[in-house]
Amino acid sequence: MLKEFRLEEQRSVDDVLFPLCLGLEETVEKETFFAWAVTQGTEWKRLLLHHGAILLRGCPIDEPADFERLLDDVGFPRMPYVGGAAPRTAVTSRVLTSNESPPSEPIPFHHEMAQVPNPPAYIFFYCDLPPEQGGQTPIVHSHQVYKRFVGINQEFAAKVERTGVRYVRVMPEEDDPTSAIGRSWKSTFLTDSKDVAEQKMRQLGTSWKWLGDGNLLTETATVPAIRVEPRSQRKTFFNSMVAAYTGWVDSRNDPTKSVKCGDGSPVDGEVLVQTGQAMKEECVAFTWQKGDVLLIDNQLVLHSRSPFSGKRRILASISPME
Repeated sequence: MLKEFRLEEQRSVDDVLFPLCLGLEETVEKETFFAWAVTQGTEWKRLLLHHGAILLRGCPIDEPADFERLLDDVGFPRMPYVGGAAPRTAVTSRVLTSNESPPSEPIPFHHEMAQVPNPPAYIFFYCDLPPEQGGQTPIVHSHQVYKRFVGINQEFAAKVERTGVRYVRVMPEEDDPTSAIGRSWKSTFLTDSKDVAEQKMRQLGTSWKWLGDGNLLTETATVPAIRVEPRSQRKTFFNSMVAAYTGWVDSRNDPTKSVKCGDGSPVDGEVLVQTGQAMKEECVAFTWQKGDVLLIDNQLVLHSRSPFSGKRRILASISPME
């Protein structure tokens, strides 16, 4: 039912197209498409492992409910968004808005929720309203970033691979949509209760301090910075170091203090800045079209957001490791 098409921005990574782009061979009824999609779960996961990401274009995905149905029918399990930093709004029972920070603010490359012990296996995006200008969701292969990272500074790369990293963030009491990391502790832990929030932080291995203004200072457990992806056995730059050091800034947070090595020592900021530039050089950034669906293997691929003008509504959902 779907056939490959070429996108000008596509890259070949180790002789594999990135992302894989699929569109309908001919117009089909919505129910026919969904009846076919139910059979595709195993195949799409295989293609995601091979290509890292899949762009679906021109399919009868007309509204958020269709996006949700597609993910459910294909067989991607649901996962609550607990532990992320971005301010978001629920749209359906499993679909959220993407990061609601101001359009002028770029969002650096990151693996979704790399700062928590059990990040999602997949992240999905749906274009409900394309931006007038900009607003791409650039993607980059994590193994390529790892190789560039080692090439920039082999000593620091070896250190963070050995020690892991920790993330430090002050969360507001209520969501702050002016900040890319403005998700409140209430939204982060899906509760209004400090006791429940503390219970969830204990489960995550997060240490904390309640501040007098209702804000919450958190420091995560030490988590890996470099991971061996178990299916491909490739090393990946699976962390949020660059995103934290260059982008976790608002009235509550100093980005240069937002990430540290697992042994408590400072990170090398210059290396992270150079790695961020390398990500831009290696990435793919295509222009969104209404109805586009982007499926990303979160274990293999990092994503980001470009600044934009005009209205933009990109929705998101996540799925766990099985």
